[in-house]
Amino acid sequence: MRNVSRRTAAVGILAALALAGCVSKGDLKLPADVAATLQYAAINVDVAPLQAKGLTDWATIIQQATAAQLTKEFADRRTTAKTGATLQVIITGVTLTSFVGGDGGDLPMDGGSSTDYLEGDALVISSTGETLAKQHILLALPSDGAGAWYLPNIDQLRLAYLSKNFARWVKSYFHN
Repeated sequence: MRNVSRRTAAVGILAALALAGCVSKGDLKLPADVAATLQYAAINVDVAPLQAKGLTDWATIIQQATAAQLTKEFADRRTTAKTGATLQVIITGVTLTSFVGGDGGDLPMDGGSSTDYLEGDALVISSTGETLAKQHILLALPSDGAGAWYLPNIDQLRLAYLSKNFARWVKSYFHN
């Protein structure tokens, strides 16, 4: 029965990873010629939607981790010129499964889930205020990707893990 569970988990993980690449109706792709030379004067991470849901502590962790990773990812595209674009990331949702690892049982109907989610939008805004690109991202990752369930700060590690990977997806959508 264990092999069935592993196969089920593998299919679930592949499906979840496929969700990370979903394109929503309102997405606007950055033209290749613009992407090749675009420089950023500012990187902003807005977590107000999470704060409005009462997730203040989580919002702080997500904001800090996402901003730090975006700064690393876009380090070669930063400028001090006022003509540089702004990268605006708005985090709209986060879901952590109730436990780390496993799928809640050996059968698909046993319940439980081992996937964490981070959702939001990334926008590239020109110095004149024009939206050059927009990408909605729904990131789904295994809950045990950040570490073992018994770590005392595992939830914070999971939030940081989601945030860092979200930032990497932002970079890949705009500058692959």
